[in-house]
Amino acid sequence: MKRSTLCEGLLRKSWEELAGHLITKNELREGGWSEAKIKLHLGAPYGRHPSTHFRNPLGQPFWTGQQVLGAAVRAGYLSSEVKDWPYQVPVHGLTRSGWFIMAVTQQDRLVMHPQVDEAMRYLVKVKTDLTSIAAAKPRLAALNDIADPSLGFGAMMLRHLKVRMEYFPPHLPKEECVEFPLWAYGNPEDFSRVLVSFADKQMLLSELQMLPTSQDVIDVLADDLDLKTNRFEDLDTTELAKLCGIEPADGDANRVTYARWDGLDAGDQLHEYFAQMAPYVSPKRFEELQRWAGRIDEYEAEFDVGKLTKKEKEVLELLYNTKDCGDRSYWAVCTHHLKSRNGQTVAFQFCVGDGGDIEDSSGPYAFHEPSGFDCDDPDNLAHPKTGRRLKDLRWKAKG
Repeated sequence: MKRSTLCEGLLRKSWEELAGHLITKNELREGGWSEAKIKLHLGAPYGRHPSTHFRNPLGQPFWTGQQVLGAAVRAGYLSSEVKDWPYQVPVHGLTRSGWFIMAVTQQDRLVMHPQVDEAMRYLVKVKTDLTSIAAAKPRLAALNDIADPSLGFGAMMLRHLKVRMEYFPPHLPKEECVEFPLWAYGNPEDFSRVLVSFADKQMLLSELQMLPTSQDVIDVLADDLDLKTNRFEDLDTTELAKLCGIEPADGDANRVTYARWDGLDAGDQLHEYFAQMAPYVSPKRFEELQRWAGRIDEYEAEFDVGKLTKKEKEVLELLYNTKDCGDRSYWAVCTHHLKSRNGQTVAFQFCVGDGGDIEDSSGPYAFHEPSGFDCDDPDNLAHPKTGRRLKDLRWKAKG
């Protein structure tokens, strides 16, 4: 078949546009496709064209522009330069709202996006290896989804890798849709890296999951920290903690409650704190502040932060954040210290929010300070910009 006008027109469209371009059998015949060539290269249609229902109750069979152009490339009906066209299977490259089709079922087999295929084969190998090991290590099968023989590969993908199944094209009734593909979030290159990273981490995690007790896991992590090899550094902190036998938000953990820092623009009725500023300003200035506060209460004046000195603003902020800071606490930092059999320490730190949700975590390889301030010790509250405490700001008479 010569390069037809039909194919010429299709090649000018984007790959996504081709998905919604429905081509009937009559159009194929007009484009030079015989019945035999349609059957050989396109196979049975996937739907009936809705616009032909008034002529034929069943509707005329249709294929998408993707299928037709992909079939023309595979069959050698297009010139040699088109053979390098990357979309030779009618699925590759289609994207929608940040998702792309990573696989589609064709003739009882799963056809992968070519840029995802190698990574997917690696993930299949890792799952096969771990499932084989799990036959002799039931603890591994219980802790690792990828090693669980009862969890199918597709179910595992849907659960862990932001993969979903949706009929396509979405504007057609389900029974008329061309495909029921697997969609993945992102782009093929990034998603391939996600697949490989996930497989690698599951293999690494399995080394700890196969250990018979939590104490064995603590010992392995302690040795890894001591040798500074950091083999398990990239594994999820919560996952490591649970393998060590602790829950992140355990009530008996060492807890420190943190609160947010509020600036002067966040407070209301700040003039009420003037009465507490006697130790931090001169007696004369304290009297001025008291008179100002009285006039504000009588609606004869307004609070204006611009009338305060730099030091007075600092004092006022510290007074405001010290008072009832527990009411503004937003999480508790729970720290767990575990001991190996050799006496080494393995520590975890979790920021636990309302309802026990884990907001942040660090350790055992690195720790970072939470944002906000420790509201369990307000007397030592330091200003975040200057580092000074209220006791550092007391007024001292000259001479």
